[in-house]
Amino acid sequence: MTSKSNKGITIILALFITVVLVMPFVSSCGKSGQATSAGLNIQMQVFNLAPDVQPVNLYIDYLKQSTSTFSYPSASGYFYINTIDTPIQLRSAATNIATIFFIQLDTTLKSNHKYSLYLTGLYSDNSISSILTLDDAADTTLQGYGKIRFVNASLPTNNQLNITINGTPAKAFTGVKYKTVTDYIQLPAGNYNFQLSQTSTPTIYLPNTSVQNITIADSRFYTIYTYGIIGRATTDTSAFGAAVTTNK
Repeated sequence: MTSKSNKGITIILALFITVVLVMPFVSSCGKSGQATSAGLNIQMQVFNLAPDVQPVNLYIDYLKQSTSTFSYPSASGYFYINTIDTPIQLRSAATNIATIFFIQLDTTLKSNHKYSLYLTGLYSDNSISSILTLDDAADTTLQGYGKIRFVNASLPTNNQLNITINGTPAKAFTGVKYKTVTDYIQLPAGNYNFQLSQTSTPTIYLPNTSVQNITIADSRFYTIYTYGIIGRATTDTSAFGAAVTTNK
């Protein structure tokens, strides 16, 4: 009897040890469909460029993606997101209307890439919309060169803009319509002054001071973007502006 009892105890212990060893693998398999920022390696930055919209939050798959809010007209800088499921939403950060969202996208994001999401338009006239860009898909540059592109997110919606580079008109940045994202162009590494004008009045430069003496570094990628309303006084919080962000 003692022998049978010992044998039974041995079997029970063996089964217990097996369960303990196997459970972590079962648990791991069960979580394989859940995305993590480390596994996805997707970075996003948000630009709230809608002059009359208060701070917003980013939600993806109905999950809030950042602890900080995004206010006009600042760029958030890149941060990791933890899901590629849709939808992508920008919602009001006001606690009493947090369920109100300004845009919703059903675009599937790709792992190991960087994206920028621009909110533009006016809430007051129901013209809120967005621009989603893939920031690091361009080819590498030649040694000693960087690349830059242009995103026109300024109002009114029928505007077209030109950019001169160190006083020379840039063909790739001529007649750029609202919500247009140009291709990257290649420039030798160095310092540059970018001046913007409306296509209808190309020799009258729009007031801005933030795209002067910009350094283009070797093998780096950049975006010039505009915001605000053309024609507003420079003291107006909705005045036209331009800035540069680094993508890569």
